[in-house]
Amino acid sequence: MLRIVVMNPKGGSGKTTISTNLASYFSQCGEVTTLMDLDPQGSSVFWAHKRPESASEIQLVDAHNSPHNVTRSWAIQPPRNTEVLVLDTPARPDLTNLSPLLREASAILIPVLPSEFDLHAIVNTVQHLRRILPSQQNIALIINRTTKSSEFKKIADKLSKQLNLPVIAHLRDTRNYTQTAARGLGVFEMEGSHYENEKTDMLKIAEWCEERRPSENEHALKRMNPDTIALASIA
Repeated sequence: MLRIVVMNPKGGSGKTTISTNLASYFSQCGEVTTLMDLDPQGSSVFWAHKRPESASEIQLVDAHNSPHNVTRSWAIQPPRNTEVLVLDTPARPDLTNLSPLLREASAILIPVLPSEFDLHAIVNTVQHLRRILPSQQNIALIINRTTKSSEFKKIADKLSKQLNLPVIAHLRDTRNYTQTAARGLGVFEMEGSHYENEKTDMLKIAEWCEERRPSENEHALKRMNPDTIALASIA
């Protein structure tokens, strides 16, 4: 199972935009895709419920609204047939509670807004990740809502060098994402040349994650530890 965790301790950084578009992409590619929403705000859940019936199927796990007739640890398990699991995490998470889930992740994506405050605020998060993870080869930065200004690219490049982490994409500040999300869709499900830049940017992210997909021998066990998910959902 390819497990993608999208995280940033600050709200409004674009976690849900990236999570939903990745889920849309892998689903469009024919992968059995599950989107798990660990954020009590439930933005990914709201998006998933707006998907039209004609859209490719995305399995949904709402970690904060499990059915009353089943145990919570069972309800928040991803379905057994899941091939790609995308996890949308909450703002201001308890990284100690989140750490078991992060250790099981194939890829950890950190979207950052292009401001000096946001770029430098992520330093503490990365330092904490380095203390709890055995390797940082599966962590990448994504600069979100970029403009044509080259100044922010210089700041991002400097941060990337400082943290020794790759910046795998710069997502434009465009209404294409919000207009698409309002329909419960991802940019890969939209027609028209004006979506090409967004498709190109998201494809870079998806391909970087795909390169970190574990082999069957590395992850023969598909089920996740219920305690891992339970802790993460209150992180």
